[in-house]
Amino acid sequence: MPRRAPPQKVAPAPGPALDRARAWLAAAKRPVAVVGLETLAHGAEEAVRDFVHRHRLPTITTYKAKGVLDESCDPWSLGGAGLSPVADRTLLPLLRDADLVLLLGYDPIEQRIGWRQPWDAEARVVELTSQANTHYMHQAALSFVCDVGAGVAALGAGVAGGSTWATAEIAGIRGRLRAAYRPDEAWGPAAICDVARRVLPADTIATVDAGAHRILFSQVWDCRNPRTLHQSTGLCTMGCALPLAAGVKLAAPGSTVACFVGDGCFEMVLGELATLRDRRLPVIFVVFVDASLALIELKQRGSQMRNVGVDFGGTDFAAVARAMGGEGHDVRERAGLESALARALAADRFTVIACHIPPRSYDGRI
Repeated sequence: MPRRAPPQKVAPAPGPALDRARAWLAAAKRPVAVVGLETLAHGAEEAVRDFVHRHRLPTITTYKAKGVLDESCDPWSLGGAGLSPVADRTLLPLLRDADLVLLLGYDPIEQRIGWRQPWDAEARVVELTSQANTHYMHQAALSFVCDVGAGVAALGAGVAGGSTWATAEIAGIRGRLRAAYRPDEAWGPAAICDVARRVLPADTIATVDAGAHRILFSQVWDCRNPRTLHQSTGLCTMGCALPLAAGVKLAAPGSTVACFVGDGCFEMVLGELATLRDRRLPVIFVVFVDASLALIELKQRGSQMRNVGVDFGGTDFAAVARAMGGEGHDVRERAGLESALARALAADRFTVIACHIPPRSYDGRI
């Protein structure tokens, strides 16, 4: 097999622009960082994490970069963003009010329209990116085409930083974000995510499909490590979570792999459970069952359109799973889900857990 030298980790060129960026960092009292997927592509998550901690930066990751900071306990993490306007109402004002915004490997192409130029034209924005900014989703006052890890090393070299953020403030913001999605509800989509996160091992690798459940899941599910949540690109491909889960389990057979999928997406790929059976892949499937394409139904109502083509007859997913060689469970409350997940963790085959939730369970919360 031909061998290639790894790409050189190119740092920002010394000069007036880098000097100005360092001066801005040293002077900033209320800086905010936005971390994107390029940080993972460059293997720079540790460098970025150290930079954030050293300079006391409240940090938003894109939903594709969740886990660069441990979302369960890192005092500077504000979690993932980009899918939910509910989260945007809290996070975007932070960017507008910041006296310095640092974009670390951030590509906005998969973000919602609200992330188009979210700060004033004269704002101090420093960008570290692998590609020249020609997307025009935002503009940065200073943009460096470089390796993200080498970029943060160069930017922070010799800079003490003057951030006045307190970890208690970040905890308060994080608390308001979490409360908006009601993870303490008695039963519903947020309860499903909350129970799964508590019961499944901390190092679980999750996959999530397209739809309303993904928007809520991205906010409620804490990623403790990078590369532990896999999902579609900006195409939002329906049905992707099952093959993603199968691939992850093949690549990391010792890991717990859980697939979170809506019922509409799951119906599109049910036949692939045979692959899980034949390859003996004990993946856990958590299915949000509301007999509706919930996100499209929500958009139809929001546009004052009539209900067309979004509701469908229910499928007995638990029975299908058993018929295809796996385990199947129907649950309608937290205790039932906890029990089903415990049994799934002990199973030697795939498990489908059909979580039945009321129609319109996502209203007002994504």
